[in-house]
Amino acid sequence: MPPEHPSRVYARQLLPLRYGYPLYYPEPLDNLSLELRKRGINIGDVGHVTPEGRFHFAFNIFTPQANRAINRSGVPDGFREMPLSVDDDISCLRNKHAEKSELKTEGKYSNSGNLHLGANANDGSSTLPVDLTMAYNATKSSSESALLTMPHGAMGEDYDHIEDIRKYSIKNAPSWYTFINGTLARWAPNSSLYVVTGCDKSTTWGIATSAENSSSSDFSLTFAVKFVSASAGYSCSWSTTGITVHRNSTASNLGPGVMQPYNQCLFIRGFKIRAREGLFNTLMDPTVVPIIDHSNIDKLLRQGKSFPGSKGTESGSSGQGDASQPGGHGTSHQGGADDLIDDELDPFIGPYHALDTINKYLLETTPQAHVAISHESDWWDLSPGATLANEDEIARRLASHSTPSIESG
Repeated sequence: MPPEHPSRVYARQLLPLRYGYPLYYPEPLDNLSLELRKRGINIGDVGHVTPEGRFHFAFNIFTPQANRAINRSGVPDGFREMPLSVDDDISCLRNKHAEKSELKTEGKYSNSGNLHLGANANDGSSTLPVDLTMAYNATKSSSESALLTMPHGAMGEDYDHIEDIRKYSIKNAPSWYTFINGTLARWAPNSSLYVVTGCDKSTTWGIATSAENSSSSDFSLTFAVKFVSASAGYSCSWSTTGITVHRNSTASNLGPGVMQPYNQCLFIRGFKIRAREGLFNTLMDPTVVPIIDHSNIDKLLRQGKSFPGSKGTESGSSGQGDASQPGGHGTSHQGGADDLIDDELDPFIGPYHALDTINKYLLETTPQAHVAISHESDWWDLSPGATLANEDEIARRLASHSTPSIESG
């Protein structure tokens, strides 16, 4: 059996920290337009997370069709961008993650000291010294682990009105799947469609993972950061005495005089969308005469307010239930967590995400719905521990914590 991709270890270990979905490849692709590479992943981006842990960008819902620097591959049929006021609609924390900070598997790594070498870089972007090392000791363990270092810290951005994005996504999700898998000829499996409502981005980073039974003794890791120039930014590297898989940011190449921007996306937050299999298969088969008018899909499923971590849901919806009363407000479940039909819910190809379980459950328990949508924050109270709950645990808790809601598209 081939070894598991380190992106899966990384996701499992950092998801419980509740910053969003951790991307194993935070950096923009080299073949993107200069404008896309400068900004990195942004609020309003639509795409999917690939099996290796990279966000595959398709288009942005806030960007006009005519802006080919961003929507360079085109937009779905019937596309109309959402309005956006950066000052009024987006909350930004420039120092969400402090300089020289890290996120790591609980109890596995300890910081053994940061060593500053040389004067601070006079580029106006940071108080970090020209050279910096961040050292860690790792204890012997048979369990997997992950470590994310952020020498320059990281900023966080979130859209304040995610209910607007949810409604917009419900209306347009079928055409998005058709566009990505048809027009762009990509393979975005059912349940992989992701709409970004928030993200954490940095200028420099380092990632290290250890698989199960890979460390038979204690070991150390050192992350080195070296200033290159104001336009090239910093170069980073790992050294370790143990068996780890590691990655790091590299000096940017955005053109003469362009300082390193916050374009390295460490975490994304947003909506995941799943279509019922019959609808999805019809959308993916170009030989089938369309039998569904996307503008007239009358029943679409959304996540109810009963998930305490969810933001932006309407208090008047039928999905507003009490966690102690699974069928609250007259809405009853049609099947429990153990009633999921395996052949209806084909496996998602890629890193496990708790929202896949939620969306499967919602479609199974609400047979009149065509599409399920849930937000990154919706699963947080379903996995309260320091480790990520498995699919069965999520489904069992879901049955007693929520009531599905139906909304017309």
